[in-house]
This record gives sequence, structure tokens and C-alpha cells, in this order.
Amino acid sequence: MNVIDATHEGNKARFINHNCQPNCFAKTIISGGVKRIVIYALIDINRGSELTYDYSFPEEDIKIPCHCGTNKCRIYLN
Repeated sequence: MNVIDATHEGNKARFINHNCQPNCFAKTIISGGVKRIVIYALIDINRGSELTYDYSFPEEDIKIPCHCGTNKCRIYLN
């Protein structure tokens, strides 16, 4: 599993939030021998719309609440 942690620094991807019904997905690729995380659109996204993807955190005893508000919300991120 890859994690984007922009607690202290990062690029524009740090603004992509979780959603249980996302409009994007993340994929790990190798480009020029370097591992990169690429964001792809799942649907046509209008300019100015929020970009979201499913964080897909592994299950843990301590649950992280989800606040996406969609009708397919799983209640927790993990």
C-alpha cells in the first residue's frame, strides 16, 4: 500500500480528499525507474469540481470516521 502524507509538504495531490463514491482513482506506476502515484478520472469532471478518491485504508481496531456524505458512505475510512 502506498500513502500520500502531506502533513509537512507535498504537491497539489494533497488537496484530493476521500470519498466513498469517488470521481478519481490512484494507481502506482514506474516511470524512468521511479515509483509514482498517478491520479486518473473515473468520470468526466467539470472544472472547479472537487477531486476525490477512495483512500482504501486497511481495517483496524480504531475506526476513522468518514464525512463524505454520499449515499454510498461506508461510515468509516477503514
